[in-house]
Amino acid sequence: MAQLEIKSLTKSFGDTRVIKGVDLRVEDRDFCVFLGPSGCGKSTLLRLIAGLESVTSGQILLDGQDITEAPSAKRNLAMVFQSYALYPHMSIRQNMSFALDLAKVDKKIIDEKVTRAARILELEPLLDRKPAALSGGQRQRVAIGRAIVREPRIFLFDEPLSNLDAALRMQMRLELARLHQDLKATMIYVTHDQVEAMTLANKVVIFNGGHIEQSGPPQELYRRPVNKFVASFLGMPQMVFLDARFQGGVLKLDNGGEFAAPTGLPALADGTRVTVGVRPEQMSLAEPGRGTLSGRVQMIERLGSDAYAYLSLPSGGRLTVRCEGDVGAIEGTDVSAQLNPERVHVFDANGVAIHHPTFR
Repeated sequence: MAQLEIKSLTKSFGDTRVIKGVDLRVEDRDFCVFLGPSGCGKSTLLRLIAGLESVTSGQILLDGQDITEAPSAKRNLAMVFQSYALYPHMSIRQNMSFALDLAKVDKKIIDEKVTRAARILELEPLLDRKPAALSGGQRQRVAIGRAIVREPRIFLFDEPLSNLDAALRMQMRLELARLHQDLKATMIYVTHDQVEAMTLANKVVIFNGGHIEQSGPPQELYRRPVNKFVASFLGMPQMVFLDARFQGGVLKLDNGGEFAAPTGLPALADGTRVTVGVRPEQMSLAEPGRGTLSGRVQMIERLGSDAYAYLSLPSGGRLTVRCEGDVGAIEGTDVSAQLNPERVHVFDANGVAIHHPTFR
C-alpha cells in the first residue's frame, strides 16, 4: 500500500509564495498526473514530496505517517528526472544497481532485481553496454529501471519524456502505461503535455498559480471543467470562447449569431453576460447563412483522418471546427459554423462553469 496525503501545504522562496495551501490525496496504485503551465508549482510540489525541498507549512503523509520533515533518503520514494543522469563510465547493469551497491545489498539480491527490471523494460540485451551506445528512449528506460530496482513505495516522474522526439514519446507513454499495470505501483507524474496526462492518468490534477484548479479522472475534467482555465488547458485545439448575453431564453453572441439556451441552463436574468465555450468537435461546417455564425476559412490543418478548419469571423474573432480528413480545398471561402445548443459549455462573468453539456 502506498497512499499519499497532502494537507494545507505551502512553500515560499523568500517573499515569493510558490505553493499556496495545497490539499490532495493520491490513492494506492493511482497514476496521478500533475498538469499545468510552466511556473504553476507542479514540479516544486513533486520536489517537496520527494524531500528535495523543505516545506514552509503543512503536512505530507505517506500511508498515514508524517514524512514532512523526513530526509529524502528515508522516504523510500524513487524519482525519475527529465535528464537521464546516467554514469557514462558505467555499464547499464552498473547504473541500475548503483544505489543498491551503495546500500551494501547482497549481490545475489541485486542481480535478481536488476534482471527483473531489465526484463520488464526489455533492456536485457543492453545490460553490458555503456549509456553512449543507447538511444534516448533506451536511456530513459534505464533511468526508470534504476528506480524500479529500489522497489519504492511511490514512483515520482518529473517530465521524463520532454527530451524525446514525438515518436519516442508515444512509445514511452505506452511503456509507462504498461509498467504501471505490471508493477501495480503508485505513480505521480509531472508534465505540461496534456496528451501525456489524458493517456496515462487515472487522476489528473490541474495546477495554476500555486494552487489546484480541479482534480479527477481525465475525461471528467475534459467534459466538465469547473472554470475557463481548466476548459482552455485541456483539449487541442483549445475550446473556443464566445462572449454572449442571455435574453428571453436565447443566448445572443456578440459575434452576431444566436441560439436557444441549452436545456438545464440555470435561470438567468435578461441581459446577464456569459461566456459560451465550444470545442472544435462540437461544431460543424455549413453553407453560408445556414449556420449559427458566419466566417471565412483562413486555413485547413490536415491530420489524416481529421482536419481542422480555422475560421475568421467578421467581428475579428476566430473559430476552430473539426472536419472530415478529406474535406475539400475550401481555404478563402465563406462558410457557416453550426453550433449545437446542447453541446455548449456556459461560464459566468467570473469564468466559473454554470452549465455543461450532457454526454451519453
